[in-house]
Amino acid sequence: MRKFTRNIDNKSLQPTEEQIKRQKDFSRIHHDYEKLTIRGKKPLYRDPKALIFIVLVAVIILLLFLES
Repeated sequence: MRKFTRNIDNKSLQPTEEQIKRQKDFSRIHHDYEKLTIRGKKPLYRDPKALIFIVLVAVIILLLFLES
């Protein structure tokens, strides 16, 4: 867990001009956000857990139809 300390110094907490200019580049910030939040799309047949789930559901449905 992070420990927080109280700011006892009376230093200015305002960002510098360089930090402000870096955050004004909206296209770069948006690209970084998209890269962090969007997961890669993987087809269902290549995802082992999804494939096993689909096969199990298919077997259960097949058994239900063959039983009746």
